[in-house]
Formats: sequence, structure tokens, C-alpha cells
Amino acid sequence: MDIFKAQCPYCGTGCGLEIIVKDDKIKIRGDKEHIATKGSVCIKAVHLPKVFDRGRLDRVLYRESKEEEFKEIDWNLAYKILKNKLNSLSPEETYFYVSGQLFTEDSYVINKFVKGFLGTNNIDSNSRLCVATAATAYKLAFGSDGVPGCYDDIDDADTFIFIGSNAAWAHPGIFRRILKRRKEVKIVVIDPNYTETAKHSDKWIEIKAGTDTAFLNGVLYILYKNNWIDWDFIKNYTEGFEELIKEIEKYDPKTVAKICEIDEEDIYYVAELFAKSRKLITFWTMGVNQSTNGTMKALAIINLHLATGRLNDKGCPFSLTGQCNAMGGREVGYLCNGLPGFRDVRNEEDRKFMEEFWGIERGKIKEKPGYSITEAIDKILEGEIKFLWIVCTNPAVSMPNLNKFLKALKKEDLFVVVQDSYFTDTCKYANLILPAAQWGEKEGVMTGGDRTVTYCSKFREPPKNAKPDWKIFTELAQRMGGEELFPYKNSREIFEEFKRCTKGRLCDISEFNYENLPKRWGGKHLYKDLKFPSGKARFHITKYEEPDDEGFDYILTTGRLKKQWHTMTKTGKVEELLRGEDIPYVLMNEDDAKELGVNDGDEVLIVSKRGEIKRVVKLGKIKRKHLFTPFGYNREFCDTPTNLVTKDKVDPLSKEPELKFTGVKIVKID
Repeated sequence: MDIFKAQCPYCGTGCGLEIIVKDDKIKIRGDKEHIATKGSVCIKAVHLPKVFDRGRLDRVLYRESKEEEFKEIDWNLAYKILKNKLNSLSPEETYFYVSGQLFTEDSYVINKFVKGFLGTNNIDSNSRLCVATAATAYKLAFGSDGVPGCYDDIDDADTFIFIGSNAAWAHPGIFRRILKRRKEVKIVVIDPNYTETAKHSDKWIEIKAGTDTAFLNGVLYILYKNNWIDWDFIKNYTEGFEELIKEIEKYDPKTVAKICEIDEEDIYYVAELFAKSRKLITFWTMGVNQSTNGTMKALAIINLHLATGRLNDKGCPFSLTGQCNAMGGREVGYLCNGLPGFRDVRNEEDRKFMEEFWGIERGKIKEKPGYSITEAIDKILEGEIKFLWIVCTNPAVSMPNLNKFLKALKKEDLFVVVQDSYFTDTCKYANLILPAAQWGEKEGVMTGGDRTVTYCSKFREPPKNAKPDWKIFTELAQRMGGEELFPYKNSREIFEEFKRCTKGRLCDISEFNYENLPKRWGGKHLYKDLKFPSGKARFHITKYEEPDDEGFDYILTTGRLKKQWHTMTKTGKVEELLRGEDIPYVLMNEDDAKELGVNDGDEVLIVSKRGEIKRVVKLGKIKRKHLFTPFGYNREFCDTPTNLVTKDKVDPLSKEPELKFTGVKIVKID
């Protein structure tokens, strides 16, 4: 019997796992020695061994035209095709869309290939649809990305506020840790949907979707008017409070209650918790981030913590990460403006450092950020981008305004590469499909949601033709003249290079080795001495903007299924995880259903200005005029993915799309 260790490849909690291999049988359990998660494990991870070989890609497939059938080719021809395509185009005509599910080593090599070798910043990640807003807010408030606290803070906090987060489903390991202390703590949930998390709460605040900024500003109004403010903290460690208060004067409880469609007492209740709790943690995720007003929402959360001095031993504004290694991807700078070590292409010193570090000519890294993925789609439709390489993600289901994106994918003058371990919906639009080794079939590191870096062991062999993602880009670079820039023979060499460029940075892992992991960078509290990269933490004016319902009566919100993950690529192959979750549904308020003459189990069309989807009605506890449907149904389970109706309008600062507020109408199907 052999025991290997790794981090779970699903949600961003980053649960440490033990993989027991005996007589070719694999069993998974929680790693009780893991410093961050202490043995937590959910049902999705337990069933991982069942999906390794189901629906796997094990051949390189190619077709010149998307109208043709795929034919099998070898890797040498694939590299030749890629080399010719890239050499025939300018760097700005290419685009790379990667994933928060890649190992850090994979993301580092791909980012280096795009920004340091090709010389374009046209790379983005599916983290743009996930935590771009949270990262933007952290940078604006503190001067850098990174969660200020860690999971150990859960063990002595007495108050937990969940806003736009159904952690009981999406981050079960974290929520179970809180429930172990249920009798000692208060739990508040702010959400239009009575989620599983809300069922365990002391108070559910049934807020209107999209109005979080107004609500949070209203809480600060009450704190200020009652002098429930930590003035010493504000004076010594922050700036910008006076300017913020001028804006906050607009958000009196009566006004906010009307905007949010709640009771005034709800605002007072949360304000009193901020004023009087011993240690308060605010957890938020996609219900805040995926919004055109998302950065304002996240900053409004941080404003409350700064106004009451709730950092470190008094609390934490805690963004929960959606994907297993989105934090690691942020460390390597895999969004269109990033560089390794929390650097930015817009900063001359950062560009110069990385150019010298990589040994490339000055000016190779461009100053202007590349296009975010939603901007890139427009450029594809306009004919400016002619090459799209998609790695380890399934945007043919997850991208907002899906009809628009599929139109872009279908363009004959767009050459599409899909690199994945499974045949996904996106593969149907590819010219070239590259089979990749997945978790368990390669080694590398991932960083969980509280900054803990975990080494992930290799414990099985990949399919015959599948290669690690870093190796695919390394071998291509070597064929394109980049032998010196990409000399890697294994992932350890990549990790050793990457960690050197983090030395002295906030995310410093320069002393980390595969052998001494798991280990958390930044310590328990990232700003333990209340010294921030920006000097002082900064309050920001947070203006509420009313979401656009586009003239429809109902608001559609989206989220996760309990036992499924993202677009069901792996979890959808496990019978035990599908039970009760294989019928695409929409949750509807009973009074709304009566008005429409709709009963539980009826089929309805949900129609927006961009498309329509078919769902089965499930009656339940949700705010009136609100609907909820999971976003992850792929076409194996549903002919009409949820994002056919959502919009691609984005937050102006984070460029994260509005996926949590879509104006729709309901049409009953007879």
C-alpha cells in the first residue's frame, strides 16, 4: 500500500487529501495533518477515482475546417501546425484562455510563453469569471492581492456573515468547520435565496439581488452615526475615511431598506454585529464578485472591516475562491495584466524585473494589458483575433452571453485549440484537440483559498498520448527557438524558477520546497503588523448602481449544485453525485408560481434578450420575483445551458461579468 498526498482539484477551499493506492485500487480520504484543512473532505473528492478514465482524451485530433470530421495525428504534426499558425500571425492576433484548475507550474510556463516569448498580454483565465473582482478590491484597499486571514481564524471567531455565498454547497469543508462551533457563534446570511447555508443561520436577510453595495453602505451609515467606529485604527492605519463618509450620508436606513426590499432592522442587526462582536469574518464569493457593481460591493465589505478595525485577531474580509488553484494562478499573474510574484505589466519596474529574470530583451513584455476574455470575444467577432487556445476549461458552457461566444467559436477564420483531459462541449468547436495529463498524473503545487501551498503527488500514469500542460507549451517553445527560455525537464525545475521571482514579494515562497509543503505564505495574518503594501489601507467611495433588469419582471440568479462542480466535466460522470441533481431546475417562489399558474414539476421557458432556456420548476423559499438555476449543466444533461440567457456586461474595474442578475420572463410550456 502506498499513500500519496495532494490538494483536492475541485473548489478553492484547498482540502488536503491522502490518496491510498493498493492493488491498483485508489481510495481518497482527508489528510488530518494538512495545516489548513485538517482532514476535511467532501463527497466530490471521495469519488474522484471513478472519473480518471471516463470520457478521457487520449489522442491528438485535428481538422483544418470546423465542418470536417476530426482525424488523429501525432504530437510532432500538432507542434508543426501550432508553430506555423503562430508564426503566420502577429502576437496580438492570438489569444490564450487558461484555468484556475491548472497547477502553478503549468500556469507559470503558459504565462511566460505568452508574455515573455510571444510578447503579447492576450491571456486571461476563467478566474476572470470568479475572483477577479475580489483580487481587484484587495489591491485597491491594501495594495496587493491576498486574503488577509486564514482558516484558523474560523476557530476563534464568534460571528460569520455570508454575503452572496452558499458555502454549505460550494465550500463544504469551510462551512462544516464553522458548524462544529454552532452553539458558540452567530451566522448571518445575506442572499435572495434561502440556501442551505441560510438554513443553518441565525438570521437570513432576504436582500434584493444586486443591491449589496447599498446595504453595506447602510451598515456603515449606522456605525458612523452611533460612533461604533474604531477611530484609533482609522487614524493610524488607514486613509480616505472622510471622503467615504460624504458618500455614506446618502445611505440612511430608510433609503437602503427601500432599495434592498428589506426591513430597516436588518441593517441595524448587522451594524451591531460589526460593533460588538469579538471577532467577525465576512465570507463572500460569486454573489458579490459576478456583478457589474462587484468591485464596489467587495470594497464596501472591506470598508466595514477597516472602519471597525476588524483585521487579524478581530476579523477578516474573506473572499472564498472558486477554483482549486485560482490563488496560485494569481501568484503567477495569469490574467491579462499580471506578472509573476503579484507584479503588473503596467508597472515599469515589474516589467524590467521579469525581463531581466527571464533573460529576454527590454520591451518584450508589453505595457498595455491584454484583452479580458469578454473583450477578446468582441475582437474575435471583429476579426482582430484569429487564434484561440483554451486550456483546462469549458467556456462553451460557462461563458456569459453564450450565443455570442458560440458565434465567435464557430467562425471559420478563428483557429481554435482545446487542451483538456476530457472531451468537453468546447471540443466540438475546436480545430486542434490536445490531450492533457490531469491531477494525479503529474506533480506540482496548488495554493488553496487561505494561501496554503500544497504539493500534489503523481500517483498514476496518464493515458498514452496525454502530456502535462507545462510540457506541451515547453516542447512547442523549444521547436520555435525558445530552448534557452524553456529548458524544463520536469515540474520541479519550473517551481524552483518561479519561487525565486517571489523573493521579497508579499507572496514570497522562495524558501518553499516540494518536501516541506504544505506551507502558508504570509503567515496566519498577511498584515500582522498592520503594514500594507500601499502604506496605509485605503477606504474607497463605494457607489451603488442599480442593476439593469432590461424591462423584465423577474431576476434570474445562478450558482452551484450541491454535489456537482462547474460544468460537470468530471462530477457528471459519477452516478452517486448525480442522484437528485440530473434534472435541470429553476427555483421559484410559490406566490410567483400561483400568479403564473405554474406548479411544481412544470416545464417553463426562461427568456432574456439574449436567448432562452428550458427548466423544470421547483417551488421553494426564494425572494419574490427572483429565480435561481444552477449554471453548470452541460449539454449532456441539458440542451440549453444557463448562460444562454446571461449578459456579458462587466464590472468596469475588475472586468468580471454580471452573472448574478439577469432580467427574464417566464413562459409556461403546455
